[in-house]
Amino acid sequence: MVRVGWIFSLVRSGSSVTSYACAAPWKLAVADEPFGPWDRTGAPYNLPPIQRDLVRAFVAMGHTLSAEVVGMANEMFRILAERGEGGRVVCKCPHLLFDLEDFDTWFGGQSHDVTHRCLGLVRNPLHRVNSAYARGWEHVLNDPFEIEVYRTFLRRWNRMPNRFRLDDVTGDAASTFQAMHKSLGFGGTAADAAASAAYLAETYHASSAEISDERPTKPVSESGWAAPHEVADVYLADDEINGFMREQRWSTRRSAYVGSPLRSIMRTLLAT
Repeated sequence: MVRVGWIFSLVRSGSSVTSYACAAPWKLAVADEPFGPWDRTGAPYNLPPIQRDLVRAFVAMGHTLSAEVVGMANEMFRILAERGEGGRVVCKCPHLLFDLEDFDTWFGGQSHDVTHRCLGLVRNPLHRVNSAYARGWEHVLNDPFEIEVYRTFLRRWNRMPNRFRLDDVTGDAASTFQAMHKSLGFGGTAADAAASAAYLAETYHASSAEISDERPTKPVSESGWAAPHEVADVYLADDEINGFMREQRWSTRRSAYVGSPLRSIMRTLLAT
């Protein structure tokens, strides 16, 4: 029996380090964004050759699931499961590829000898979007604000049975990973959760599977505001997102993200 644990999130939400940390105790393989659009059969991902066929089939089907696509995905998971312990695989999916209904229809329950379980990982929306700008990766965003993308994921996240926040992963890693292991159907002990927490503490994923030797004391996305100020204004003015932020006890004060007006003026003067 192969058990696949899916981690659904959005880009720049901590899905990389969370996925690899979840896999760390048993040295499980990670299917890192296997649906594309990239060929990830080479290092550092080393997915099996069938991943190339999976990407082509997914594109040919208009980025929707089908019997052929799901069959290829399950075959890929079977191959990856042989690389770790206990027939387990982590699948990292930081995009709005398919909704929960499609996931349940095609992957829910048991598909022959492969079972699938999932969790949702969400991040403070302003930290997330600022992360892309801070790294010069605004090209990964669908538009400068990407507010509709976040709103769509937020609605899906709210309906998921297993929900986590990046704050939980970084704030109380051991207990959070223990809950994640259980949510994904991996079982595990307190020692396994501690191993995941140790991976998080010792490893810095700059991007996907690419590990950086540099480990900033504070996330780049929270060290300064890099996005246009209008981005903060749009998010904070949205009733649905503002309400969600309040529920999560994330600040809804503009100054908590972009800084005080005086500091902005001083930065402008110093730059001229």
